[in-house]
Amino acid sequence: MFRLSRLALFVCTVFPVCAAAPEAALARAKAALARLPLRFEVNQGQFPPTVRYAARAGGYSLFLEGRGPSLSLAGSERVNISLLDSNPAPRIEPLDPLAARTNYFVGSRADWHTGIANYERVRYHAVYPGIDLVYYGNQSQLEYDFVLTPGADANAIRMKFRGPGRLRITPEGDLALETKARRIIQKRPVIYQQDPGGTRREIAGRYTLVARNVVGIRLDGYDRARPLVIDPVITYATYMGGSGKDQITAVKWAPNGLLYIAGGTTTSDLVAAGNAFKTASAGLTDAFVAIVDTNAAGNFGFVYLSYLGGANVDVALAMDVDAAGFIYLTGTTNSTDFPIVGAAVQATGAATTVDAFVSKIDPNAAGSDGLVYSTFLGGTTGNESGNGIAVGADGMIYVIGTTNSSDFPVSSGAYAAVKFGDPPDAFLTKIDPTSSTPVYSTYMGGEGFDDGRSIAVAPSGLVYFSASTFSTLFPLAGLANSPVPLGAGDIIVGVMDMTKPGVASLVYSTYFGGSANDVVRKIALDAKGNLMLTGYTLSPDFPVTPDAVQGLYGGNGDAFVSVLNPLDPVHFLVYSTFLGGSESDVAYDITHDSAGAIYVTGYTLSPDFPVTKDGPQPLWGGGIDVFVTKLKAGVAGPAGLQYSTYIGATPISVGTALAVGSDGTAFVGGYTSGGLPITGNATQGGFAGGASDGFIVAIGGTTVPPTTATLTGTEPLVPQARGLRPRIRKK
Repeated sequence: MFRLSRLALFVCTVFPVCAAAPEAALARAKAALARLPLRFEVNQGQFPPTVRYAARAGGYSLFLEGRGPSLSLAGSERVNISLLDSNPAPRIEPLDPLAARTNYFVGSRADWHTGIANYERVRYHAVYPGIDLVYYGNQSQLEYDFVLTPGADANAIRMKFRGPGRLRITPEGDLALETKARRIIQKRPVIYQQDPGGTRREIAGRYTLVARNVVGIRLDGYDRARPLVIDPVITYATYMGGSGKDQITAVKWAPNGLLYIAGGTTTSDLVAAGNAFKTASAGLTDAFVAIVDTNAAGNFGFVYLSYLGGANVDVALAMDVDAAGFIYLTGTTNSTDFPIVGAAVQATGAATTVDAFVSKIDPNAAGSDGLVYSTFLGGTTGNESGNGIAVGADGMIYVIGTTNSSDFPVSSGAYAAVKFGDPPDAFLTKIDPTSSTPVYSTYMGGEGFDDGRSIAVAPSGLVYFSASTFSTLFPLAGLANSPVPLGAGDIIVGVMDMTKPGVASLVYSTYFGGSANDVVRKIALDAKGNLMLTGYTLSPDFPVTPDAVQGLYGGNGDAFVSVLNPLDPVHFLVYSTFLGGSESDVAYDITHDSAGAIYVTGYTLSPDFPVTKDGPQPLWGGGIDVFVTKLKAGVAGPAGLQYSTYIGATPISVGTALAVGSDGTAFVGGYTSGGLPITGNATQGGFAGGASDGFIVAIGGTTVPPTTATLTGTEPLVPQARGLRPRIRKK
């Protein structure tokens, strides 16, 4: 069985009416209705007898009848989409029953209808030979899949639009049905496949007008034994901020579908939710942490949001989440009253300097009980910044950052108990939340400036770290890939065994980069235990592999993606590529999915950044744009780009954080000064002002298994947003 994708339906009002001030409550009610999940209720007499199932959204009602759907739009217009020459009596089956029930108390008691069952999906069996049709939805979005068994003919599909207006195919390949008041847009399919070597091949899919208001679907040849890949789409995009300066700095996705978010804000405009530790900002800038439910039933609702901080400036820079849902944060504070709880390594700090902090939050505990551990981390003679954090399977907290203090707290088994020279050094610290004494803590640096950036803990307990350095004498260990500096500023990649004391704790470290300046921003371990890292490079000779997506330097600073194996120095460089255009490009975060694809985000000023034409926004927005790229190591050249897209317009938009769900959805966080393509299901649909708002964007896109490929229809029945495409859901 295979599925083809994607049908997409937009309904746009041509003549909008602005509500007067007394109608504000009605507008809010309509907005709330638009955010409700789309569900299908069985007809038990509350609808005409021809209707089998029905659904309601903010701007339309959907009736599923024997031959197909009927859309009743706001006002008097009605559009039917029927299947010509199809099975006149397909078996109609509701799928995935919901706990919710619907009640109608209209008229006399004899006309009441109560306890009506609701379902997530409705399936029409064998509408054409070997072809089923499945309707489902999300909020005000209607989605539908044609599911074809092997040998089924997609050319048999004929959809007839009945209603006011005339159907045409736009130059972009979309369907447009325009009436006096509305425009219905059904987006063109974008489909491709991958050969066994991973090379991507686009499959041409298009609509054909076969009669007045009758459209067919035509696909060029494709291999039904191979996966069919559907174009990525923005499935959720929202601002998150208030009237001041708001930034999202970290996101983390959990297998239960919860998305954890951290950052900083200068106001109390963010609305606390759930068991918030603190419901309002305590000072000039507070850290915040939030949880969004990305499951279908959660509808991207906030289930938790709490402030964290003291009277001055506190910002969360990194976050991790353990299997039990505890949240771990690190960042910077200059608040002497930053909340301290438990067996703190340092109960006081930030009197005259900026300190790092480390906090552990239980979002299931209410109020003050939610902060289960918190400590300052720093010295008294200089500033500190906690830049990376990871939690081990044993519950230990691992932190990396930068310190300029000569009295930073170190452990008795430290690799280096004193700072090397005047410029800042990196630090690495291992904390047991039940003990006020660090398990392990050390300086790590040379005679120049050293910036500890990112940390990861392997299942074996080994600790991987990365730093940016201007030192020629940075500590090295093992068979270093490069035992000497390569440029003015280099990347350091290292491995530590913090169960060992002194010099033995540094298992491996090496310089990495090219002949100019190279800066690392994030590392992560892939499924094979290799180390992925990203950042930016000014080196035209930055090391790349033959299978690089981009083998040549774009100019003015490129992002890079590298995969290394520090434990196998002979095969140290697994994969490496430039990623950028002719202007400046910087990457901030990197991760991977279960299939081994690599995802990276950051910002770009390049009008020629490498993007794919099926990306949600294939054209540069004209300013500083977010970029989101999914690539596959082992596939050279542009074919290695699974997708790559801009997000943004002429203001500033920066992607700082990235996570990937089990279905391949990429969740991107960052900050923006406006101009993002916000979806109809956004939690915050507009820019709130100030210097910047945070944002969250979810980009869907799925590889459908060889046994299942889909031609899916989905679109929000709201005014069409620039640059958005319909959502594809993995079945």
